[in-house]
Amino acid sequence: MRPPKRSRVLALALGSLFSLGLAAGPACAQKISMATWGGGVGETWRNSFGKLFQEATGTPVTITEVPNPEAQVRAQKGSPQYNAVIATYFEAANMNKDGLIETFDVADFPEIKNIAEKYRLLDGNGRLLGMPVYFMYYGIALNTDNAKAAEFASWADLAKPKWKGQLALNRPIYASTYDLTVLAYATGGNEKNIEPGMKLYEQIAQNGMTAFSSMAQMNQLLTRGEIAGGAYYSTRIWQMKREGLTNVEFVVPKEGALMLPYLVVVPKGAPDMAAAKKWLDFVGKADPQLRATEISGYMPLNETAVLPPPLEKIVGMPLAVLKPKLIQPDWAYIAEKQKERVAFVEKTIAGIK
Repeated sequence: MRPPKRSRVLALALGSLFSLGLAAGPACAQKISMATWGGGVGETWRNSFGKLFQEATGTPVTITEVPNPEAQVRAQKGSPQYNAVIATYFEAANMNKDGLIETFDVADFPEIKNIAEKYRLLDGNGRLLGMPVYFMYYGIALNTDNAKAAEFASWADLAKPKWKGQLALNRPIYASTYDLTVLAYATGGNEKNIEPGMKLYEQIAQNGMTAFSSMAQMNQLLTRGEIAGGAYYSTRIWQMKREGLTNVEFVVPKEGALMLPYLVVVPKGAPDMAAAKKWLDFVGKADPQLRATEISGYMPLNETAVLPPPLEKIVGMPLAVLKPKLIQPDWAYIAEKQKERVAFVEKTIAGIK
C-alpha cells in the first residue's frame, strides 16, 4: 500500500486542530468588541479604557461607535457581534426584562467592592446586570448672557412666566425618563409618584421655544444665545467650557440634580465571555474612570476615585459633596413605565401653541 500523499496528511492534521479548537492565531484569541455611542464617547473609551486594558492584558480591544448601542443588542439578538455594550441604567433594565443581556454574580467582579451598593443595578435575583463605570448628571444649563445662575436655583424657576419662549425642551424619549423623574422629586414625589412632576413639566413646557433634536442643536441654542436655558447634561457644559466657551453655565438646583449612571453590559450569548468578564472588572477601576473624567467630564462611580484639583475646579466641588446632591431613582421601575410617560410628554409638547 502506498503512503498517503503529504498534502492529504497535512489537510487531515489541520482539520483535527480546528475541530479541537487548537488552531493557532486570531481564530481562537480572546478579544473585546464593544459598542458605544459616537460624538466623542467612542474616543473616550479607546483612550481611557481600551488602551490601558490592552497594554495590561494583551487582549485586543475594538471600540465601535453606533447610533444606539441598545438597538444593536436588539437587532443582533441570538447572534451578538459585541461582547460589551455601554448602556444607561434604564436601557439595561429594559434589555434585562427582554432577556437580552447576561447577568452576573457579585463574586465575579472583585472591583465591585468599590462601587456603592446603591449604584449596582441588580435583577430580581440579586444578580448584577453589568459593571457601573461613571455618571453624568441632569440639571439646568443656561446662557449667561440671557440669565444668571441664581435665576435657576430651583427646578420651579423654569416655569416662571419671564422665560416664556426662552427654554429648550428635551426629546420625549428622554424628557419622559429624566425630566418627569427629577421634577417629581423636586415637588415632593418620586419615580413611583410623578403626578406633581407632571404638573410642573406642563408649566415648564409652556415656556418652551423648541424641543431640541440632538445635543449638537442644544449646544448651538445655548452658545448662540437663542435660549436662556433648559434641562441638560453636565458633560455637555463641561466639554464646552473645556473648549473655552465662557457664556454657558450649569446649575444643580437646590432640590438636586438627577444622576445618570452608565454601565457596561454583555449581550446574551456573546463570544469570549472570559475576556468580557475581565473587561467588566477592569472598567470598574478608579484609574480608567478618572481618565474618562479628564477627557469627557464623566464622573467616576468607583468610591476610591478622587478628582485632581484642576478637575474639581471645573466641577465646582469634590465628588463627596456632589454625590449627595444627586437623585438616584429606581431605574427598573422607570423602564417599566417609559411607554406611557413618553405618550404624556408627546401630548404635552404637541399641545403647546
